[in-house]
Amino acid sequence: MAKKNSRREFSFETIPAKEAQKRKSQRGRRRSKYSPIGEKFEELGKSDVLVFTATKNEVQGIRNYMRRNFEGEHSVSSRAAGDDNFEVYISKE
Repeated sequence: MAKKNSRREFSFETIPAKEAQKRKSQRGRRRSKYSPIGEKFEELGKSDVLVFTATKNEVQGIRNYMRRNFEGEHSVSSRAAGDDNFEVYISKE
């Protein structure tokens, strides 16, 4: 039997970006463990710096998260703080 060739009709609407973000969050979208950092970053002033400690692996995860979600808006720096911990500095560019 031949496969039925059906075309799906898409219905579109244009909405503000903030509303889109709100809708995506309501549908059970997976949340990154770094989301709280992103939320703090959004509240950060231009002259402020977010400082906290993280492990070496977490620093790389934070860099990737910030790059994916805030491309070109941020600067992430880190320095060794003893043992396996690093002090992380995030600021707005």
